[in-house]
Amino acid sequence: MFGQKLKNLRSRTNKTQQEVADYLGMSRAAYSHFENGRNEPDRETILKLADLFDVSTDYLFGREKQEYKETENRAQTVAAHIDEDVSDEEMEDILNYIEFIRQKHKKE
Repeated sequence: MFGQKLKNLRSRTNKTQQEVADYLGMSRAAYSHFENGRNEPDRETILKLADLFDVSTDYLFGREKQEYKETENRAQTVAAHIDEDVSDEEMEDILNYIEFIRQKHKKE
């Protein structure tokens, strides 16, 4: 289950095993063992994986069904702080900034 979640998350984020392994500071083969269920990551690696894929550790272990819970909560917080008086131009600037940040993080 854990390995399949990792594989699905990696696939959805268009990352290769090598990219994830590089992020974690390990070989591709070592990371592959996590996805195939041969080995389990240590606590620090689990936290890094949760950060990389923007999910909770509970989600990785199947204790939480909602994949992007933290992201959705933050999005709701941001949306709640945009009042009704925002002009179309201001809203366009906000959306452009959000897209800028997303693209910036995709490159990292």
